[in-house]
Amino acid sequence: MTLLFQKSRFITVLFFFAGIIYAQADSDFPALTATDIPDGKIIRTSYFGGEALWGIIDGGADIYLEYGFDKLLLQEIELRQTNFRVEFYRMIDPVSAYGIFSVSHFKCNKRDTLTKYVCITPFQVQCALGRFYVSIANDKGTKEADMLTIKLFEIILSRSKETLFEIPARFSKPEYSSQIQNLKVIKGALGFQNGFPTWSEKFEQFSNYIVYLLADDSGEEYSYSAIIKFFSGEEMKKFVAQNPDSKSIKTKSISDNELLYYESNKPESATPNVFFK
Repeated sequence: MTLLFQKSRFITVLFFFAGIIYAQADSDFPALTATDIPDGKIIRTSYFGGEALWGIIDGGADIYLEYGFDKLLLQEIELRQTNFRVEFYRMIDPVSAYGIFSVSHFKCNKRDTLTKYVCITPFQVQCALGRFYVSIANDKGTKEADMLTIKLFEIILSRSKETLFEIPARFSKPEYSSQIQNLKVIKGALGFQNGFPTWSEKFEQFSNYIVYLLADDSGEEYSYSAIIKFFSGEEMKKFVAQNPDSKSIKTKSISDNELLYYESNKPESATPNVFFK
């Protein structure tokens, strides 16, 4: 038996036992139960962790791992002739969960007042719920399916004990109130590719950073306000050297490895003063 074959068998066994471990229930998840849907049924309830995520969302797992993935609960439900896929991605902290949410939702039809960070479309409800990024998708997109999706979401909310992500104080100012729902948290190259490709090249040479970004780019004018936390002070100095202050760029260090960054093509803007203050 070759060494390569032995290694292959060993890896296969590891994945097998990992699957058994993550098939077990976890009371930390606000999972749906049969009593929640007396007129429907739960077809599947499965838990997955670590590398097993690739087997569930092949090609899409990397971004979750980039943000700090811990464990997934997947539930498949049949309710009133509609199929639902409910996914609970438990991340390492609320910042990571909000980050995944912020780069995953687009063109929300509405944002309900049930919770702070939610995006509702006819086919899906997405939410950042503490450490969890929650997605509930239906296969119909009808008005009834939309209402049922929201109903399932309300049940999940009712049993969640999570502490929600807190927006940085600099973005909690009244001047940002009309834009704050567009705040993105980015933790790597895939986050930029999915959430703000405009800055993908700017961060190519960096790693282990967290970017809190609020972009206002309606029309031909734009302004980008960001809090950037680097892994080290040397990384921050390198970034500033590559993006020096100019007519369009303003920077301000607020710690040894944390930077305020503002970029705009607007002729005049009070935003830098508000943001840097």
